[in-house]
Amino acid sequence: MNKRLNFIGGVFLIWGFAAIIDNVSNVETGIAPLMWMSYICLIVMSIGILKRDSGLIASQVVLIAIPYILWNIDLIQHLITGNGLFGITDYIFVKGQITEKAIALQHVFNIPLSVYSIYLIGLKKSGFWKISIFQITLVFIITRLTTNYEQNVNCVFRNCANFSFGLPYILEWFLAYIAMILITTWFLNKSFKNKEEKIK
Repeated sequence: MNKRLNFIGGVFLIWGFAAIIDNVSNVETGIAPLMWMSYICLIVMSIGILKRDSGLIASQVVLIAIPYILWNIDLIQHLITGNGLFGITDYIFVKGQITEKAIALQHVFNIPLSVYSIYLIGLKKSGFWKISIFQITLVFIITRLTTNYEQNVNCVFRNCANFSFGLPYILEWFLAYIAMILITTWFLNKSFKNKEEKIK
């Protein structure tokens, strides 16, 4: 089990830094690549896996699980029909750097491997969602201060998808994240509640 966790943690760490380095190589992006929630979660997850801290892993899973599920649904729809359901994977099917498309594949394997890591380690703490709430608040503030509308990192300036709930966008952004955090937290706690820690 330890070897499996070390392998998953190593893959996540390398993939996360590779994503940042690839994006930083574009001098026009500035600090933007460092702020993408996907990359932050990937690196934090790797630390959680290597440290056998399932609460830290879970705090990242609840941030990206639902967006990643929607991303994969959109990708499958695009592959089958030629058109995405939400428009969030359109960039995969237009001309662009192959490295960007390769890095995006982490959307496919991230959640299954993260949840599997939690299963191997065991989830003993249920308050990991507090880390998630703090993280989205900090990331939102820093992203708004250090990036711009055109970059739209983490969709903090405008909606990245083709649907809206008709609320003021900042409120909509936070409510969406909080809802996703609470739903996924309930699911993880329900799935792993009272399971004894497997990895010492």
